[in-house]
Amino acid sequence: MMIKASDAVVKYLLEGIVRGELKPGDKLPSTESQAKLCGTSVLSTREAMQSLATIGIIEISHGRGMFVTGGLPVIEDLLEARRVLESHNAMMAAINLNAMDIQALEALLKGMDEDLSAGDVEAFSEKDMEFHYTLGKASGNRILFKTLINIRNLLHYQMMTINRLPTVIERSSKRHWEIFKAIRKRDPELAGSLMSKHITEVIKTWKKDVAPA
Repeated sequence: MMIKASDAVVKYLLEGIVRGELKPGDKLPSTESQAKLCGTSVLSTREAMQSLATIGIIEISHGRGMFVTGGLPVIEDLLEARRVLESHNAMMAAINLNAMDIQALEALLKGMDEDLSAGDVEAFSEKDMEFHYTLGKASGNRILFKTLINIRNLLHYQMMTINRLPTVIERSSKRHWEIFKAIRKRDPELAGSLMSKHITEVIKTWKKDVAPA
């Protein structure tokens, strides 16, 4: 999955929220001003703002401007929702995945192992996202897959942030292989349980090492 220009805008705003520089109720600069700050086009900036509004991190009020909503707690709520969503996706993927999907997942995991050996966190994270999207699509539920797509920007920021912490991608690689093997065995309960465990570890890492106390 290609990195989009709008990700720079999302990263800028989410980092401001995580650091406490942007608080609930704060009014954000205009789209044009943010485009200049982030070095992106107005179109990409508008796309980023719409995606953040869709998942409730900001509010766009026509005639008034754009405002931060719940701030950091909203981000954490979304990560908790991800645990439920992706556990279900893993369960359903174990039932619905076809041979081509399984080959694609295995190729992604082998590529992630190569990125791990090379210390390429960014390439690892891109394949990490693609792994989760492949499971989401294979789950067969178009509404849940659309939900996963809607939080794409948040997941990109979260993965790029957490995966840079010491030992995280080593553990993540191990968890992904465990999930894949459960899916390949067509064991939905185990696949869902392992995905829940993986996302729980991600959330704990986020709260411990990224989000302010």
